[in-house]
Amino acid sequence: MLQLAPDTWESIICSAWDAVRDRVETKRDLEFAHEHTLQFHFAWEVARMVQFSDNLQVRFEIRSVAPEPRGVIQTDLMFWTNPDFRIAVEVKAPIRSESGANSAMTHGRMAFYKDIDRLRYLVEDPTSKVQRGVLLAVVNEIGYVAHGQQWKNLEYRTFQETHVEARTVIAATSGRNGCLYPLEMPCHPIEWIWECENKNGRVVPRAGFRHFWLKPIAILPREGDMET
Repeated sequence: MLQLAPDTWESIICSAWDAVRDRVETKRDLEFAHEHTLQFHFAWEVARMVQFSDNLQVRFEIRSVAPEPRGVIQTDLMFWTNPDFRIAVEVKAPIRSESGANSAMTHGRMAFYKDIDRLRYLVEDPTSKVQRGVLLAVVNEIGYVAHGQQWKNLEYRTFQETHVEARTVIAATSGRNGCLYPLEMPCHPIEWIWECENKNGRVVPRAGFRHFWLKPIAILPREGDMET
């Protein structure tokens, strides 16, 4: 029976997220208007991947407290089959509403980076028991995926193939769409890779899809702290 362990966790998490994506895009038996729907179905898929192991623990909306300026950290999901090897998950699904109203993309891109900073903090905090983190995201607006006319807060770039070096620190930015304290990236590089294609000079979702799905961004501990 599969367990969430250093050599299996990433394939289990990615396979579970792929299963949710396929329900939305291929089977089309799952609709969502809020990330909470995806969180529930994703948790179910993780449980299915580990064959509903009695050892699996799932928690929603876990509250942690970090030193200021971060303060309270509210984590969407946490999974473990071994209490000393916990996986923290953030799910982002900012989408254009059925009425056609756009999401707050400038703020949304910042929120993606803020979640990465929080996951990094949890993974590097020896008291949290969180050994791995992962950011999952799906959007239906091109403004997250391709750089067009956006000009505000470009420090928080989520555009296709954006590469962020290890330990990059994004300076604090003022205003309601910024983060008032610096955000620190993990000890390894990360890349923003969306499932998309170019069609007649336009970036569009992958053929047959209605949304852009982000390749999961794993957050790993420092090499000396990594459990194997």
